[in-house]
Amino acid sequence: MNEERLIAIFKLGQKIHMEELLYEGHVFMNNVSYFAKIEDDSPRSDPDEGTSYCLNADGATFRRKQGTEWQTIGSLSGAMRSRSDVLASANLYCLHARTERDYGQEFILDQLGFGDAYVLFLNSDEFLRRVQEAATKIGQRLQSGVVEYVDRSHYTGAMGIFRKFSEHAKDREFRIALLPGTGQPLTLRLGDLSDIAIMGSTNERLRLDEKIG
Repeated sequence: MNEERLIAIFKLGQKIHMEELLYEGHVFMNNVSYFAKIEDDSPRSDPDEGTSYCLNADGATFRRKQGTEWQTIGSLSGAMRSRSDVLASANLYCLHARTERDYGQEFILDQLGFGDAYVLFLNSDEFLRRVQEAATKIGQRLQSGVVEYVDRSHYTGAMGIFRKFSEHAKDREFRIALLPGTGQPLTLRLGDLSDIAIMGSTNERLRLDEKIG
């Protein structure tokens, strides 16, 4: 998991849904397998979602022995990926992360294509505490963290919920996962979050500045 220090998390979406999040604490969590099945033209689509392990075998050759010589009969292309039913049933809440390297950098969130509004959590720890409390009441365990992005053309190793391929790196994702999950969409109601969050438009120009002194 990525260890870069988190400084802010945003939820991006349509204005009506962001209002429900801010004033009702409506946290809607789809299961992992949902994201693998979304149409390709959606920015949330990821057919590799739910991959548990990636074995990069690109360029490996198959050979057959003919007499005393080995003859190449074919080569592998791409990586071999395995999936886990355990991961597929987990519920996810996907947010946008900004980390310490973003201090002083101007950014516009609508370039990500996730909606026309955002909710910025001014107190991320308190938001996560409230999600944890709601999850515990329904027998779910919470994990959260910044997603690490890996190059599919070179990477071999474990994937899981907090690791994705680098073509999605622009999303700068922070994830909340509930385990073992429900295997279907899940809604949590946290109550009014306006004491720890604010809302705005994704076409605004934003900047995070480090505290001085």
